[in-house]
Amino acid sequence: MAASDFIPGYSFSVNFDGFSYSFGRVSNLGGTIEIDTVVEGGNNDAPVILRKPKRTPDYLILERALHSTLTDVAFSFFKEGRLISAITITVKKNNKTVRMFFITNGVIVQREFSPLDALESGIMLQSLKIAHSGMTELPLPFGL
Repeated sequence: MAASDFIPGYSFSVNFDGFSYSFGRVSNLGGTIEIDTVVEGGNNDAPVILRKPKRTPDYLILERALHSTLTDVAFSFFKEGRLISAITITVKKNNKTVRMFFITNGVIVQREFSPLDALESGIMLQSLKIAHSGMTELPLPFGL
């Protein structure tokens, strides 16, 4: 495997219900399942692992710097409790799409801003925490 096979210098875009928004960081990009372990009476070598119905959501965290433009006015409509039908995250390497992640039926459960500090000249950040029931990944190894 060559070093050029990895995905360095990537860029990504995030779409909510077909509209593109810029984010500086996406974290918790993954999913979990719930399991139950059972030890059988006659087989004590290893537990039997059973998949349980999912009862807790997965969380996606999106962070962005706030702007003083019209796009931030539109972005302010994303409040806690807002339902987002479809989230698409597209990862690109050299302007070619190499991965796509799809999340359906997301709900914004937390919106948070960076601390306000008059003694610092940092950038004001906003983060959204979105609960969802699962993510689908579409790997595109050769890029589109």
